[in-house]
Amino acid sequence: MTPFVLENDSLRLEFDTSTGALIGLKAVETGWELLNRPALGLSFRLLLPMPDCRNNPLFGEKQKVSSFTSTDESATFVWDSLTSEYGGAHNIRLTLHIELEARQAVYTLTIENHSEYTVENVYCPYLGDIHHPNDEVAFKSFSYKYATAQEFPLWPTFQNQRGYFGTDYPIQFPFGTDSAGAPMTPYVLLCGAKQGLYVGIRAPSAELVAWNSELRPGYDNSLQSNLVGGAEGPNGHVPDEPTISGTPVATRFAAVHLPYILPGETRTLTPVALEAYQGDWQQGVDIYKQWRNTWMVLPKIPAWAQAPHAWQQLHINSPEDEFRIPFRDLPKIGEDCARHGVKAIQLVGWNDGGQDQGNPLHEPDPRLGTKAELQEAIAKIQALGVKLILFAKFTWADRATDWFRNELIKQAIKDPYGDYYMHPGYRYQTATQFLDINTRRLIPMCFLSEDYLKVCEQEFDKVLELGADGILFDECLHHSPTLLCFDPDHGHRYGAPVYANDRELI
Repeated sequence: MTPFVLENDSLRLEFDTSTGALIGLKAVETGWELLNRPALGLSFRLLLPMPDCRNNPLFGEKQKVSSFTSTDESATFVWDSLTSEYGGAHNIRLTLHIELEARQAVYTLTIENHSEYTVENVYCPYLGDIHHPNDEVAFKSFSYKYATAQEFPLWPTFQNQRGYFGTDYPIQFPFGTDSAGAPMTPYVLLCGAKQGLYVGIRAPSAELVAWNSELRPGYDNSLQSNLVGGAEGPNGHVPDEPTISGTPVATRFAAVHLPYILPGETRTLTPVALEAYQGDWQQGVDIYKQWRNTWMVLPKIPAWAQAPHAWQQLHINSPEDEFRIPFRDLPKIGEDCARHGVKAIQLVGWNDGGQDQGNPLHEPDPRLGTKAELQEAIAKIQALGVKLILFAKFTWADRATDWFRNELIKQAIKDPYGDYYMHPGYRYQTATQFLDINTRRLIPMCFLSEDYLKVCEQEFDKVLELGADGILFDECLHHSPTLLCFDPDHGHRYGAPVYANDRELI
């Protein structure tokens, strides 16, 4: 059968119209063949857990396309029914649409779930054999991470990120909820130093989309090797030959959606775009930045916050009760700042209990002074020409408080078993805390719960009453270790993405 071809200035894609598998992928401008073994082509993969078999996969390459339509700029594959590995045929309809948009190929998958089971995760697009450019000395994945970036080797070594005990093949799912995938990490680059493939979401969606790579069947050398500085690390060498004992060696890549589509639901997943580029990682990141700037409008920033200037972070109390500076003495710090050209003070630990105790409570700590004394201190500092920013936290609740145990527990983010998640907390000052004995455990709270948003609004009002110039909303960009919330009493769908209401609250 002749493959169907889509081609623009960036990519040439070849599809098997009987299975929907992508069997060829080429960077047009450089000739780099990312996929050059048609037999390893893939289309999609689903997880459809059943009561007695959670790991019940559904492989797209084993499904027969029901209908195929195309134009010069698009291809649409439809599967009217799907068959899983252990559950037989299921009444699930998939429509996969691939559209050329300028330099990109955009994948959009719609799932109509008329089965009795939940579609838990979906691999799409699913690339069966990512081949590195021939003129590169190394090939890696590159993506954003909380306040920095991260890269992991794909070739000539492949870094396994999950224990040998939990996976059949070396695999990469980036560590941490702050880098697992969109929306925190909305794109990934598969790249060398000269060119790469950009893969990123194509809609400002809060849906969880993780980036996954997998080396099959495994390493040809997994011995430890000495790295720079004498430290030991895994070799994890990718086989040089195309097969091992007759088994193809291949690096798979997928955008993994976690939609939790319940029986009777229809959902269109977040579109994902592919684009080849030339240059180092900076050129790949520019692709995301250019798209982001078409829809994301920055809020108005106060003039005083725009120019380069120094801030002083002042920590006046922790959960181990340090009482470093009472409120009435804060203007002395303001005088020092004014004298030395420091434009702002970021005040941490002013709240009752000190930093990371009592969250999300935002009342002045009475052991440091009264509310009126803090208001007066802020006003005096401002009169000196120094701004005052109050440190604030709304992401967590302190598990050790009666407030959490009796009330806030209802608005905590819940796992599929109905239990709340927990952040291990931060350790301050004493050996007891450094040994993690009495650390305050922090419970990530659900911003999709209107009841919890009311709590946040009430606490924010307390901050406003103090008259500061602003707040530092600490850790507003992650909910570690949570990604989805499964509590139906919060007013959101089952398996809702916990990042979905962040910007609304901010």
